[in-house]
Amino acid sequence: AFPMRRPRMRASELQFRCLGCVVATFLFVSVFALSLRAPSPSLVELDDWADEGPPTAIVAPVVSSECDGFGLSSPLPPAPPGALSLFSLGDWGVRGMTVGSDAQLAVAWGMTCAAQREAPRAVFTLGDNFYGNGVSSVDDPQFEFKWTRVYTDQALAVPWYPTLGDHDQCGDVDAQVQFSKKDERWQMPSAYYEKTFAFDGGVVSVIFVDWVRLEGRFSETSKDRRFGDLLREDQAGKATSNKHWEWLRETLSTGNPTWRVVVGHRPVISVAARSARDALEFPAEARTRKALRELMEKTGVDLWINGHDHTVQVACSGTEKSKTYFVTAGVGGYDLHELSPRNDWPAETEFADSTFHGFQAHRFTKDTITTHFLDEKAEVRHTFVIDKHTTKCPTGLSTKATVDNNAAGGL
Repeated sequence: AFPMRRPRMRASELQFRCLGCVVATFLFVSVFALSLRAPSPSLVELDDWADEGPPTAIVAPVVSSECDGFGLSSPLPPAPPGALSLFSLGDWGVRGMTVGSDAQLAVAWGMTCAAQREAPRAVFTLGDNFYGNGVSSVDDPQFEFKWTRVYTDQALAVPWYPTLGDHDQCGDVDAQVQFSKKDERWQMPSAYYEKTFAFDGGVVSVIFVDWVRLEGRFSETSKDRRFGDLLREDQAGKATSNKHWEWLRETLSTGNPTWRVVVGHRPVISVAARSARDALEFPAEARTRKALRELMEKTGVDLWINGHDHTVQVACSGTEKSKTYFVTAGVGGYDLHELSPRNDWPAETEFADSTFHGFQAHRFTKDTITTHFLDEKAEVRHTFVIDKHTTKCPTGLSTKATVDNNAAGGL
């Protein structure tokens, strides 16, 4: 018997079988590559960026080895279950300048390492996003150089809600607004706006104001306000200022959130040495501070937080019905400022320090707001708590002796 010969394949059959091998190989390699992909750091899913409620899906945190040595002695504690966690950053846009470039990059690392351990729902800025004269257009390279390429880690790939500072007002304000259309992380619908965040047990209203625009109502000449010769009438003049004040009063009187927070650039109460000088040199600024403080206290705002003074400070002002905390935190990059002599500090001051750069972590529950001041190594340098169930400022904290003790650790 002769062995049977295998039929010769036609050319078309051979091509089909080769194509099948290629497809199968491609599918195998693709699945294998996906299996090797590292999980993202702790991030809120993109569907939760609307911030209409607590995050529904959080990936387990992955902390980079480059964060070894960060937050060793006093790390940021875990947020309470169901709490809203936000970061804030003030006076930061100085990369490439001689007045804090290294500090901005160092703080960015500290934020990254803290966020990798527990990502915030969002980050909000306290103004002076772009030194020295803001941005010139939506295509200004500063957006990429001072922001996109600095806060690059996936742990910070959450919405950023900017506030305008006086340096920003020296440029094109609308360009910062329009940049929201180019980068979804940058969420700035207008020069001033309100954002609400829901969490387990409540809602936080965060109102972002344009301080320099508010100041316009009280200015009579370009010499009675900082950068008066550089400010534009349509961005900081009386007409737009009056409109902003009307909006702010209406917004503060609307709704019943669990917590109401107002974010602006300049301080209402401050013990920075520059603050006392500015009150004399720029009368419009002093009048704006007075008007804002009266409005915050009258409407029962829980927390005002600002940058501008490159220090960290906590002050509390109480009325018969409520209390308002005034916080300064302009330490995100630019060189630090000196504090005024302690004998000149107002009684409302509870804490002040001007020895470190850093950022803030805010945790909201239905009963408390807890704020942690962290330095560039992600170490907690000071913490204070606002209690929903007390209407008075903490007793004994605003005495000169206690202030000395609070500040002593960093002086």
